Amino acid sequence: MEGDEVSFVDAIYWTITTMTTVGYGDIVMKTPTGKIFSIFVQIYGIAFLFGIAFPYIVVPWAERKFLLKLPEKAELERHVAVFGFTRLTPFLVEELEKMGIDYIIVENSREKAIQAIESGYSVVYSQMDNVVETANLEKAMAIVIMWEEVEKSIDVLITVKDMSVQKLAVVSDPRYAKYLHYAGVDKVITPKSVAGVHIANILTEKQRGVLNIRKILANHGITEIMLPRKSRLAGSTVETIQNRYNVKIIAVCREGRLVFRPVRNYRIGEGSIILAFGEDRDLYRLLRDAS
Repeated sequence: MEGDEVSFVDAIYWTITTMTTVGYGDIVMKTPTGKIFSIFVQIYGIAFLFGIAFPYIVVPWAERKFLLKLPEKAELERHVAVFGFTRLTPFLVEELEKMGIDYIIVENSREKAIQAIESGYSVVYSQMDNVVETANLEKAMAIVIMWEEVEKSIDVLITVKDMSVQKLAVVSDPRYAKYLHYAGVDKVITPKSVAGVHIANILTEKQRGVLNIRKILANHGITEIMLPRKSRLAGSTVETIQNRYNVKIIAVCREGRLVFRPVRNYRIGEGSIILAFGEDRDLYRLLRDAS
């Protein structure tokens, strides 16, 4: 093209196209109007990328994920150390807060620790080699292990085996309970078994008027309650039951389908099994009205 005459619009078009590294491609604008339009689109794209996307989206995300300073020391006493931020952890933490008991969630996964912090929970980011100091376990009132990985749970128990603090563990598979007992746990809780295995107890609760409550803290525990046919609570939402009876519904099992952490407007139908957490007296009130 050396020696050819070009217009001012062509010169600007080639310059902007080169600077923005868009390239000329196989399909290009031929008219001056089209080229002017291409110039504005390219400039706007670069302005959006560096003026909005990077400073307001990419940079804040990177700061949260990579530059966020995570808490590495818990300055608490008479607290509950909760190992692992899992789908069941918020239920326990909410009840501890209602009871006025201090807690700290211990996570060795940076991603999980950030997720817990962004959800508004108290967290300490720590590895097992120094967790006794970072979580101040020598002054804790209890340790609750929520991790689903049995290996990680056993690692914690071995680390604190010589401490006199109460130790509880939650496992999804009850077959691993014996290994946790070998490692020194005081009590093992299996949510799945609580949610559906003790059918005989559930079916006879109405006649016996006695609940099979698995104690967790003081007068608080977890139990299963079935809503029989024509139950006055059938059709009620999760939020209605939780507010009326001051309990927390952890899961609902119906027709073999287990729903963890059901949403507030989830309606509980006849024949459902409720996995509820709360004080004994509130759980008995729920049992009485559900029958």
